[in-house]
Amino acid sequence: MSIPAKLTTLMLSAPAPVAARRVVLSACALLALTAGCSRVPQLEDRLPADLRQQPYPRLLPLDTALAQQPLPEEESAELSDTLDARAARLRRRAEELRRRQP
Repeated sequence: MSIPAKLTTLMLSAPAPVAARRVVLSACALLALTAGCSRVPQLEDRLPADLRQQPYPRLLPLDTALAQQPLPEEESAELSDTLDARAARLRRRAEELRRRQP
């Protein structure tokens, strides 16, 4: 066990008055509440006035938001195959049109 882990274990297992623990927990809770309620003007002033009046975006389920997307390599290979097939069809059509003209 490392030294910081030993100290942490020692501090947590050491008998402390209940009142002292309550004071520490109350101070931590108060600090967390005041930090959460503070106003950060640097962030609030960045929003334009028209966006401040807009509702929050709709939340998506995590499964939908993190849906599996095809890999870019696979997607580009499919696109390349589609374009090659289209080009071959257009060449055949152009050849047929050349044969029809006298």
